[in-house]
Amino acid sequence: MNMLFLDQSEIDSPLPRSDARVRHVLKVLKKGVGDELEAGTPDGMLGTARMEAWDGEAMSFSFRPVRKAPPLRPLVILLGFPRPIQANRILKDLCSLGVGRIVLSGTELGEKSYFQSDFFKNREFRTALIEGAVQAANPRLPEVDTAWTLARAIDAMAGPDGCIGAAGGGSGSGGRLWAFDPYRATTGFGMAELPDATGMAPLVLAIGSERGWTPAELDLLEGRGFSFASLGDRILKTETAAVAAVSVALSRLGFL
Repeated sequence: MNMLFLDQSEIDSPLPRSDARVRHVLKVLKKGVGDELEAGTPDGMLGTARMEAWDGEAMSFSFRPVRKAPPLRPLVILLGFPRPIQANRILKDLCSLGVGRIVLSGTELGEKSYFQSDFFKNREFRTALIEGAVQAANPRLPEVDTAWTLARAIDAMAGPDGCIGAAGGGSGSGGRLWAFDPYRATTGFGMAELPDATGMAPLVLAIGSERGWTPAELDLLEGRGFSFASLGDRILKTETAAVAAVSVALSRLGFL
C-alpha cells in the first residue's frame, strides 16, 4: 500500500478490523497508535494520516493535508463493456495511469449480461479505482460513466457545441479522437499525429469490447470525427489494448 486512501467521512471515524486497510496497516506496515503514514483523500489532497486509536475491533485516523496531488491526465477512454472480472483489472490500471475519464459503453457484439451485473449497476468498480489510486500514490479518481450503446456514449462525451471530449468548445477533432481497429486503421498509434498536451481538450481513445466493433459502429465513430489506428500487427485483448494505448498516448504527450 503506497498510500492510505481515506474518504472524507472516514477521517476520525472508526474503520472495522475487517477493513483491508486495517489489516494491511497492522500486518504489513506494523503500525501502532501514534504512528503516521502517507495518505490521501479523493479531493486530491495528499498528507499524513496518524493512527489515533486501535482497540482490537476498530481503528481511527486523523488526517493532515500537506499538498495537492498532480492532476489527472487529459485522457478520456471510451471502452466497450468488458466482463466484470476483466473490468476490475482494466479500471485499476487506468486509474493507476492517471486517466481522467472513463466511459463504459454497451456494444453490438458485447455480452448484455455484463452491463446488467452488480459490478456496473451498483458501481462496485469504485473499489478497483481506489486500488489503482493507492498503487499510484495519487488519490484522484477518474470520472466513470456508463451508456447502453455506443451512440449514447458518444453523445455523453459531447459538449454543448457537440464537440466530443472538449470542455469549453471548439470545432473539429484536431487529432484528438482515435478509435482502435486493426482492419480500418490508417496508421499505427505510435506514429499518429497527436495535438500538444498543453491546454488541450482531452485526447479520446475508443477501444472495443472483446469481440470488437461492428461495421456500423465503426461508421458511427468515423461519422463523429474519429480517426482509426492500430496497436501493431497483433490482435490484443481489451485489457492489453487499453493499457497499451494509454501508455503510448501518455508517452507521446510527454507524461512518461
